Amino acid sequence: MKGPDPERLKEADKLIQEIARDFGLDFMPQEFDIVPAQKMLEITAYRLPVNFSHWSFGRDYEMERTKYDHGFAVPYEVVFNSDPCRAYIMETNPFPIQVMVMAHVYAHNDFMKNNRYFQYSRRDMITSASEAASRFRRYEEDYGLDDVEKLIDAGMALQWHLEPLDKSYQETEEEARERLYGWKKEPAGGGEFDDLLPENRQITREEKMELRKKTPPEPTVDILGYIIEHSPKRFREWERDVLGVIKQQAQYFIPYRRTKIMNEGWATFWHEKIMQRLFNEKFLNPEEHGFYNLYNSRVKSHNPRMINPYQLGSAIFKNIEDRWNKGRFGPEYEGCEVAWQKEKWDAGLMKGREKIFQVRRTYMDWFFLDEFLNKEIIDELNLYVYREEDKGLYYEEIVDEVDWEKVKKALVRSLMHWGVPRILVVDGNYQNNMQLYLVHVFEGLPLHDEYCRKTMEYVYYLWGRPVYLETREFHDGGTRKVLYIADENGVSFHR
Repeated sequence: MKGPDPERLKEADKLIQEIARDFGLDFMPQEFDIVPAQKMLEITAYRLPVNFSHWSFGRDYEMERTKYDHGFAVPYEVVFNSDPCRAYIMETNPFPIQVMVMAHVYAHNDFMKNNRYFQYSRRDMITSASEAASRFRRYEEDYGLDDVEKLIDAGMALQWHLEPLDKSYQETEEEARERLYGWKKEPAGGGEFDDLLPENRQITREEKMELRKKTPPEPTVDILGYIIEHSPKRFREWERDVLGVIKQQAQYFIPYRRTKIMNEGWATFWHEKIMQRLFNEKFLNPEEHGFYNLYNSRVKSHNPRMINPYQLGSAIFKNIEDRWNKGRFGPEYEGCEVAWQKEKWDAGLMKGREKIFQVRRTYMDWFFLDEFLNKEIIDELNLYVYREEDKGLYYEEIVDEVDWEKVKKALVRSLMHWGVPRILVVDGNYQNNMQLYLVHVFEGLPLHDEYCRKTMEYVYYLWGRPVYLETREFHDGGTRKVLYIADENGVSFHR
C-alpha cells in the first residue's frame, strides 16, 4: 500500500466535506498538518504542538514512544478545538486510513463547534501556549529552573480542581455576596412573580462586616483559582502567570475529559458513514476497502481492561438513532409487556437523526451513559466486569460481573466530575488565621492516601499557611470523619 498522494488527499478532503454537510454536520474551517511519528508523539505527550517544559511531559513522551515502537499505540490524529480547527495526522498512515482519519476529524470538528461544553473554550490555545512557553523559558533564566519547576509541579497537582468554563461571564466574589446575602439596594426584578424572589432585607453594618470576612462567599471547587487570587504568599507576577497558564490549559482540556466517549463515538459513527459513501461512489477501491476494514476494526476492538470510547460511544449513538427511528422510547413502549411486540416494535417515527444531533449538542459522558446506556448495548459489546486469573504461564480474563445494571452504575460513577474527587474550598480564613479548610464531598470513594498526602504538600507550598482537608473513611459498616493537616511539619492524619 503506497503512502498518501497529496493531490488525491485534496480530492478526498473536498468529497468528505460535501458528504459531511449532506449528512448535516456543521463544522469550522479545517486545517490539516501531516507530520512524522516523532512530532505526533510529542504533541500527544506535551498536549499541544508547542508547550512549556516539564519533566512529566518528557516522561509521557517516553511512554508514548515505547508503546508506539512496540506497536501498542498508533496515534492516527490529534485534533484541537481552534478556529480554524487544527488537526495533526500521521504521515505514515496508508491512503485509505488517512481518508478515514480526515472523515473522523471533520466529525470531531462538528462536535467541538456545537457541543455546549466546548462553547467557552479558548480557540486560540495553540498560539497562547506557544507564547507561554517563551515566557516560561525566560522565567527559568531569571529565577532558576528549580523554582519554576517546583511551582509548575504544584500547579499541575491541582490543575483539574477548578471550575469548568460553562458560562462566558464569571461571577466576582462581591457579586456572589450580593446574590447570597441580598446586598442590592433595589429588587432584582419586578412584576407578578416578585413573591418568588428572595427577600431583600436591609442588613446591619456589623453583619456586613462579618460577611465580608467570609471567604469564599460559598464553597467552590476552584481550588487552584482560589489559591491564585487569595494565597497569603502573595505571588509575584511571574508566579501568577505560571499558575494562570496551567489553569487556562486545564480549562481548555476539561471539555475533552467530560466528553471523551461522546466525542470519539460521534467521530467514529460519522467516519463509518462517510467512508461507506466514498466506497459506494467508487472513490476508494476494493484493496483500500480491505485496509480500512482492518484498521477500523482495530479502532473499535474490545479491551476487557479498559473502556474503548470509539466502540462504546459509536454503539450508543447507533442505538439512539435506531430507537428514535422506531419509536422505542416513551411510556407506551416502556409499558409494553408482550416480549414479541416489544422486539418487533417499529412506529416508523424516523426521529433518530434529529435525536442524535440534539444529544451531541447538550450532553456530556456522565449524563450520556446514565440516560442511554442499556442492556442491549452492554450485552452486544461484552461490557462486563473482568478480573485476571493467574494460570501459571499466562493470565486469563474471567468475567466477574454480568449484571448489566451494576456494570452501568460502575461506569456512570467513574465519570462523575470527569473522574476527579470533588473537593471544596469552604474557608480561606479558618480560625480567623488565614488557614485553608477543604472538604471532600464523599460519594463512596475514599481518597488515595499517598496521592492525597503529596497533593496536600503542594497545596501547603502554594498557600503558605496550614491547610486542612476533611474527608471520610469506611468504619464499622458506616463512615467516619478524618482530617489531613499540612503544615511546616509535613502532612499528618487525624481520626
